[in-house]
Amino acid sequence: MTTKTLSKRRKSLEVGKKRIISHLSLQKSVPTARIIRGLREEFGVSQHLLVRLSGYSPRSIVSWSKGTKATRPASVKFTELARLFQALADLTQDRGEVTAWLQEPNEAFDGSTPLQVIERGESDRIWRMIYYLRSGEPS
Repeated sequence: MTTKTLSKRRKSLEVGKKRIISHLSLQKSVPTARIIRGLREEFGVSQHLLVRLSGYSPRSIVSWSKGTKATRPASVKFTELARLFQALADLTQDRGEVTAWLQEPNEAFDGSTPLQVIERGESDRIWRMIYYLRSGEPS
């Protein structure tokens, strides 16, 4: 690898989270339809739950799951949801537990369900919890 290539890679790692997610959502390798299908099949996410998690209408989600190109913000949102589900699945033995966990009240979120935390736009609280669980550090 050349020095120029290494320099570019280092710079790309230093880019903020929002920009990285935006960049990845523009890649053609993971279409929104595949992400939606994966969430439904691998994690048993219902249509109703997808609507609540994403904030998009049932009609839009059905359209995107059939292959219609999603808007850029929708692609970013579904990429983020896929990453969140994968991170949560890495902490459990059963992928089905993730969907159930999202709907159970949790003391770590002041009695709110993780789903409610996501709906309020506070998914960073869940990511912080994942970080502490992975690292073993006390919160």
